[in-house]
Amino acid sequence: MPVKRGTVILIAVVLLAGAGSLGCLEQPKEGAGDALLALKVGAMPDEATLPYYVAAQEGIFREHGLDVEVVPFQSALERDSALIAGRIDAGQNDPVGVLVLRNAGYDARIVSRELHETPGKMRFAILASPNSEIRAVEDLAGKQVAISSNTVIDWITDNLLGDVQTLKIEEKKVPIRMQLLLDNKYEAATLAEPLASYALYRGAHLVISDAMHDQTIGYTVIVFRGAFIDEHPESVVQFLAAFDEAVDRINANPENYRELLVKTAQVPKEIAETYQMATYMQAAPYPRDNFEDVLSWMRSKGLVTEAISYDEVIY
Repeated sequence: MPVKRGTVILIAVVLLAGAGSLGCLEQPKEGAGDALLALKVGAMPDEATLPYYVAAQEGIFREHGLDVEVVPFQSALERDSALIAGRIDAGQNDPVGVLVLRNAGYDARIVSRELHETPGKMRFAILASPNSEIRAVEDLAGKQVAISSNTVIDWITDNLLGDVQTLKIEEKKVPIRMQLLLDNKYEAATLAEPLASYALYRGAHLVISDAMHDQTIGYTVIVFRGAFIDEHPESVVQFLAAFDEAVDRINANPENYRELLVKTAQVPKEIAETYQMATYMQAAPYPRDNFEDVLSWMRSKGLVTEAISYDEVIY
């Protein structure tokens, strides 16, 4: 049975209390003789993963006893294949992607939310082409909307459309989806940041974003391989403590990290200086209500056929 995070924290408190009586309360530091736990973390070109890079480059992971290598991926398929094969131990994902893995029998566990939209900062948006007269969700009725089906993009699109029925067009390659939108080949498309902001810069029209929605829908999450947690349960506590410290540093001086964000999230150079940076979020449990909503949506589409519960997936 996997050890729950609360148990790990309790054990850590007991150990620290014992160590305190011996005057040994220091956090592990690089070069202090403590063995560091090696951890490979997968990251997509997404603003949500900026804390990974900050924690790695500024030695925060090492201060928390981890030797972390951030492994960049250009596609979710490559990242998930690496997780399944054990070539990475953890990384960014989204609830739809995690449930696809769980339904296929792979033990991927969500250890925390990562980032989601706020009223002042979108993560996903449906955009209309530059020459389109579409300006509102109702205008999309019967119109083409380019998406990547059976993915988080599909989930976001359905939530943003509500009861409006559209003609979904499949285009999994994001740069092509965006370019065909800008070339007026598609009437509308769903894009994630930062390409949503870039498409707006290039003349596309905002129809609706998750920031305009009345419910939080655009979660990304931090995922660990179940086998890695079982072998190294303390790694989750260490990782999330380092993640939180990196979040604090970014939020305290966001412009100090703009150049790194532009590089790792592949923000187009035309908007690099003006792109709105997110306010990053401390680690926290991924909420049950969103999990159940995503699971219900996936069951309705036949994407989940196995019995999956929140308590099994959330660590």
